[in-house]
Amino acid sequence: MSKNNTKDKTTTLEVGVNDKNLDKTKLPADDDGAKWDIEDKQKQDVILISIATKQCKFFHDSQGEVFAKISVNNHTEIWNLTSMGFRDWISHQLWSQHQEGLSNASLDSALATLRGIATFDSPTEEVYLRVAQINNELYIDLCNDDWQVLKVTKSGWSLINKSPVAFVRAKNMRALKIPNTKGDINLLKKHINIKEKDFVLVIGWLLMSMQAGTGAYPMLVLIGSAGCGKTTISRMLRELLDPNIASLLSKPKTDDLRVLGVNNHVLAFDNLSGISPNQSDALCKISTGDNQTVRKLYTTNEEFTISLKKPILLNGIDEIAKRSDMASRSIKIELTKLKKSNSESNVWDVFIRDVPLILGGLLDGLSAALKNHGHIKITDLLRMGDFCKWATAAGAAYGWKEDEFMLAYTENVEQSYLDSVESSEFASALVTMFDTRSEFKGVPLELLVQLDSLSVEGNIKNVRTAKGVTEQLSRFENALNKLGIFIKKYRDRTNK
Repeated sequence: MSKNNTKDKTTTLEVGVNDKNLDKTKLPADDDGAKWDIEDKQKQDVILISIATKQCKFFHDSQGEVFAKISVNNHTEIWNLTSMGFRDWISHQLWSQHQEGLSNASLDSALATLRGIATFDSPTEEVYLRVAQINNELYIDLCNDDWQVLKVTKSGWSLINKSPVAFVRAKNMRALKIPNTKGDINLLKKHINIKEKDFVLVIGWLLMSMQAGTGAYPMLVLIGSAGCGKTTISRMLRELLDPNIASLLSKPKTDDLRVLGVNNHVLAFDNLSGISPNQSDALCKISTGDNQTVRKLYTTNEEFTISLKKPILLNGIDEIAKRSDMASRSIKIELTKLKKSNSESNVWDVFIRDVPLILGGLLDGLSAALKNHGHIKITDLLRMGDFCKWATAAGAAYGWKEDEFMLAYTENVEQSYLDSVESSEFASALVTMFDTRSEFKGVPLELLVQLDSLSVEGNIKNVRTAKGVTEQLSRFENALNKLGIFIKKYRDRTNK
């Protein structure tokens, strides 16, 4: 009796499973039920692909990164397919259209297919962060909710609702204020604690930072004692170019600069107490343009190239640009102690009210630079030649004299060279040596013996070899030339 009942139960269950009209959700959670649940979830990736291909236009950049253009409320948004922004968008679409929550497995499956579509079936298009320059036109992403951009040409500037170039955004980026057409850069003078002769240099740095051409970006270095407003001024200048939740950063590790460069248009560092030679070299590379090849994933050997060229802002109490190569790329502004203090909130509120007018004035200068920079001729062009031409060309919008910027910049660079020499024990000893002689001839180690005797502690720190001497001479050659010291290197008959 017991055996027959068991057989009947088994037969009934088999019929139920084969019945096409059976509601699977009412079955117990046995092995077959678990299999059906997985099959239902796998269908979600097909839904996601359908949503994305109907509502997005895909493309890839020259490095193979894949993106989607999405029309949202009369504007177009650009998102990397791996970004949280794209995930949030497709998750919302799935819920609003199908009332389903997003499964990670389904998303991964859908993204693999969408990546293939974007890579092989879609066009190539470059993406930009905050600033793009196409031919002789500039585009600046406001980063507001409507994805509006500023278009600057040689005939003026305008606010447009649909960008002709693809801008991407990092999560910490904030919106620029909408500029006022009655711009006035002189309003900036009442907010930043700098000398009158340095004002054209700060404006020149701002204007160079708002373009994205072939020229190198100069580094702006603000130096001053406590209470001179270094941090506030740095925040204000960043606000005019590239507002960010983290407006100023602490001194970074060299390896972190690449990540910061990818996610920021301006790299601004606060209260530096000095930077290492490696950090100095890395910042110099980023200001003039740096290409780094890295692996996409640690699990593969696939590589891609990150190209970085960014404006850099540094501030601190101590001398920062101690190395000659950094000094030649820098504008150093010395700040004086504020005569009276005010609450930071009041200072900031007043500044923010003037930002639209200051921005409008900067855009007028950008337009003038686009119009005039191709015709500018400068006799004694310094290392940052494109910067010199750009700032000089923009001066027409402000009534600057033809050589006003170059006179101020040349004086600034020469002073930076002198400061870099004074910051180096080796270079300072070399200058001291020539106070009592007009020439030195000998091998590097003989020179080192002479300089050791002139140093405070009887030896030059960190320079103990012939190679070290020649490296120091090469590093400070431009600065020494400014002081009338010239170097000629050659090998004798013994190849020394």
